[in-house]
Amino acid sequence: MSYNKLLSNFSSKIGKLLEDDDDEYNIIIRVGEEPNIKHFKAHSIILRAISPYFRDTCKNTTKKEGNLFYIEKSDISPSIFDVILRFIYTGTISMENRNNTEITKLLEAAQELKLNELVGFLKEHLIQHRNQGDLKDQKIQKIPSSITVKNVKDSCLIQSSIHPNNSRESSKSLRRRGKIQLVGSGPGDPNLLTLAAYQAIQEADVILSDKLVPNEVLKLIPSHIEVLIAAKKFCANVEASQAELNRLGLEALNQGKKVVRLKQGDPFLFGRGGEEFVFYRSNGYIPQVIPGISSCMSAPLLANIPVTHRGVASQFLVCTGTGRKNTLPEIPTYHPYRTTVFLMACHRIKQITQDLMKEGNYPAECPCVVIEKASCVDQNVIKGTIGTIADILERVGHNPPGTLVIGWSCITLA
Repeated sequence: MSYNKLLSNFSSKIGKLLEDDDDEYNIIIRVGEEPNIKHFKAHSIILRAISPYFRDTCKNTTKKEGNLFYIEKSDISPSIFDVILRFIYTGTISMENRNNTEITKLLEAAQELKLNELVGFLKEHLIQHRNQGDLKDQKIQKIPSSITVKNVKDSCLIQSSIHPNNSRESSKSLRRRGKIQLVGSGPGDPNLLTLAAYQAIQEADVILSDKLVPNEVLKLIPSHIEVLIAAKKFCANVEASQAELNRLGLEALNQGKKVVRLKQGDPFLFGRGGEEFVFYRSNGYIPQVIPGISSCMSAPLLANIPVTHRGVASQFLVCTGTGRKNTLPEIPTYHPYRTTVFLMACHRIKQITQDLMKEGNYPAECPCVVIEKASCVDQNVIKGTIGTIADILERVGHNPPGTLVIGWSCITLA
């Protein structure tokens, strides 16, 4: 199945990893030893994204039947692997009612599978309980010597912290673990920031901001916080700019800093938020995602355009005007009761509107509106039709960013 389809089905997978009617997995993992063997179903694309161990195993495995890969893991118990697999899919783990022997086994399995985020969390949990005198099982007062810190930056623990006899040095050597938040800054007006977004901005050590985040929002950042603003991610430099942001973010995280990745609109709506989530998670940090108000809905609203309206529009479609590597987007077909919103489309509006009429069968008289800098003090609304809007925009000029709204709802409240 495609990567996008897999991601869209994520939520339906949680809690159903072991059901027999799931036919979209492509890997079987045989766990345990006789007579306690259990088979787990999973998706190789997820395992490879999270775990270097599975990345290498899937690449080198020779046991394959049709489209299915078979992997054997006899040195981990099925009950422990069940917890590990659910962590891989959900990014969460419950510590309730787990004794320290089970936690230690989870730690050993996590290190073997190279799940750095889980390793760091479990080690911190064991050390905190040890320092608090909560461990009843004296045999595991020490973290097992077989479990060593291979990468100080990944675990955020330095070697001396695993020696319980050196309590003063242990407390000093337990570093604060870096934290990453993907924060949506909304359409532009700082008054439209969520309280969670504002709090994240105030508490950050480092903020990595998109170029499109307005100065009015950036002015809310306290002066002591380091702010790094990305170059405009257009066309030729988009991949290099994104890679640089990821590098800077990971570097700050490995120093134990709180990092806010500030993104225009909503992080997961044409903002590469999902890609950044996968990047940080694969490097041992699970991001917190804070939603933002997207211009796909706020821009029409602020221009008095209801994206749905009884008798006029019963459907609402959001499209990108810029495909991967700056290619043309897929053109939707015309539906008279649909409002279609294009983001990142105004720089090629002439070609898109021509394709909408030619390939999508949109009538030339179908109303459309371009909302520039939605919610900002210099917001501007330009009205036209599919057949005229490109010429109008060329004549009056364009002040990006702009949102293109198409459909009969554009004139409903006019």
